[in-house]
Amino acid sequence: MEWRRTETPIEQTAVDAIILFQTEEKEGVSEFVKKVDEAIEHRISVLISEGEITGKYCELTAIHNWGKIPAKRAIVLGLGAEEKISLDRLKNVVATAARYAKNKGLKQLALGCPTWLSERFTAVDVIQSLVEGMELGVYQHPSYKQKEESSKQIESIWLSLQDVSDSAVKTGIERGKVYAHATNYARMLTHEPANFLTPHKMVQHARQIAEKRGLSIEVLNKEKLQELGMGGLLAVSQGSSQEPYMIALTYKGAPESAETLGYVGKGLTFDNGGLQIKPANYMYGMNEDMGGAAAVLGAMDAIGALKPHTNVVAVIPTCENAINGEAFRPGDVITSYSGKTIEIHHTDAEGRVVLADGITYAKRLGATKLVDIATLTGAVIIALGHESAGLMSNDSAFGQAVKKAAHVAGERVWELPMYEEYEEHIKSDIADVKNDDGSKAGTIQGGLFLREFADGTPWVHLDIAGSGEAMREKGIHVKGATGAGTRTLIQLAMV
Repeated sequence: MEWRRTETPIEQTAVDAIILFQTEEKEGVSEFVKKVDEAIEHRISVLISEGEITGKYCELTAIHNWGKIPAKRAIVLGLGAEEKISLDRLKNVVATAARYAKNKGLKQLALGCPTWLSERFTAVDVIQSLVEGMELGVYQHPSYKQKEESSKQIESIWLSLQDVSDSAVKTGIERGKVYAHATNYARMLTHEPANFLTPHKMVQHARQIAEKRGLSIEVLNKEKLQELGMGGLLAVSQGSSQEPYMIALTYKGAPESAETLGYVGKGLTFDNGGLQIKPANYMYGMNEDMGGAAAVLGAMDAIGALKPHTNVVAVIPTCENAINGEAFRPGDVITSYSGKTIEIHHTDAEGRVVLADGITYAKRLGATKLVDIATLTGAVIIALGHESAGLMSNDSAFGQAVKKAAHVAGERVWELPMYEEYEEHIKSDIADVKNDDGSKAGTIQGGLFLREFADGTPWVHLDIAGSGEAMREKGIHVKGATGAGTRTLIQLAMV
């Protein structure tokens, strides 16, 4: 999809469709729509007066122009109540239009930016949101069908903008494309079948990003993991024929700084639950248990492209949780890379066990602040559904920074408590910590366990088991993998 800037008024732009915006409060057409409405003989005004165009959030009305203006169609989008308009809602609105246009086979589109939107936010942020929304809206999961229908694609989009600097347009387009590409990349990885995306293939993806973006990369194979004593990752992987790896990508954007942001992503390319095997209806879709790793890889691709003034180290422990005669067992005690011992209470609480080694490794690579991201618990879906990630932190200031980054990125997070009373759930009679204590406060149990390995380093845990999957097509989301957390991690590095 090619993005171009034009100063030609939108009503004079010759494309397949122009995109217009209307809010709920307007009884007539907005100033932004007025010239188009006049040129097409007030057809938009008529539809407003008849109640067909209401301006409700994500409402879409397509009008054929019958040669009255150069564009073949006008697509009127509802922004909803003006007081509720946010950049996130703007993305969802334009994503709706992008999907409609793609399905109709429209090749060239034009859209503008109402002046009041640029005044409420900034031109750069609005343009970034328009680009992000359109690019995310037309994403399509890869398919392995032998005969695939020809895919319709939008070829070019013209931004009809007056009184906006070229630098603002350029910056907005670049950021929008990078944020969207990173999210779509994470979606693609998460959607991949487990026989296509193995731990070894995850390593190959990481190497490709490192080469493309000039990042440093280190990959620890099984022999090196054994030498270093990464007992958590080794234990979880020992029931699978797929070898485990610890991947580390490093971006040095501020070499003079002693601060390094650490990202740790859970990379379970398939999880059947181990010896305490999942029920059949819970096992399908467990190829997506590497959504945290996908978010980290997507974010590092974007960080390498945008080159913020910061240092980032990204760590991905990747393996399968499977069953054979060597699989780890309930009741086993393993020694993690940190030296802390872990009692295995449940083999399906494996994500936190591999993340424990990942967190310790990130710290030893110099991370001074940590964010781990994982499809960790089904309990977070019970608590928050598919609309929000769960957040836990040992540092209120850093927790607020991550919340702010998520808000700016348009991704929802909700902080869960870590009261002292909950700590009983991870206490073990024979080890330093145990990995599970049953169903009560399941998401919080996972967070408390991981906090033990952050061990005083400012840390945030993001549980994206719910927000990592969209149950239906809506706004920027298609059904399936969402790439949750990717844009939050990018934004946090940009601050």
